[in-house]
Amino acid sequence: MALRICTAIIFFTVILFCFSMAKAEEPREHFRGGMFPHVGFLYNNESDTKIQGFCVGIGGKIVFPVSNHFRVGTEGYVTSYNYKNNEGFYKLGWGGLLFEYVPKISRLMPVFGVAVGGGGIKDLYPVSGNYKDNEYDVAIYKKYSTMVIAPQVSLEYKLTSHINLATKIDYLLYPGNEFTKYIAHGPRVYFGVLFSR
Repeated sequence: MALRICTAIIFFTVILFCFSMAKAEEPREHFRGGMFPHVGFLYNNESDTKIQGFCVGIGGKIVFPVSNHFRVGTEGYVTSYNYKNNEGFYKLGWGGLLFEYVPKISRLMPVFGVAVGGGGIKDLYPVSGNYKDNEYDVAIYKKYSTMVIAPQVSLEYKLTSHINLATKIDYLLYPGNEFTKYIAHGPRVYFGVLFSR
């Protein structure tokens, strides 16, 4: 009887040891990142330099897991809009700290996040002239910096153990900015591939 008990104890100890070793050898993710081209729709409230239409851009992000459900990292993007009736442009470049929450670890994962940072805006609106001759041209040019807060929702699909397909939507907020009627607002949709190690 004692031999059976000892054998059972040794058997279960070996199983627990093997299980703990298998758990310890599971690859731990150190980071996740990639590039994200995006498209969106922008509009502002200024009648003289009206923005209303589609924008395009590119950028990327990298995040580091701090627990099973939380990630911290950084992201940065450039978004461009071309005025319809002239050669002008509106360009926003920004970046900041990114905080993400993953409620459920699965093959298809929703991710909720917010980025907090700053950026710069360049806004060129030609009034007259064609930029192709030696004559003086008239344009409205605005350049200013701003704080940026970007709430966002993502969806990641695990393609392999180290590659995720991802899409996300964000909407930029500009708290405390004094150029509210010039700033263009609107949602942007991102598509990308995330690599992890």
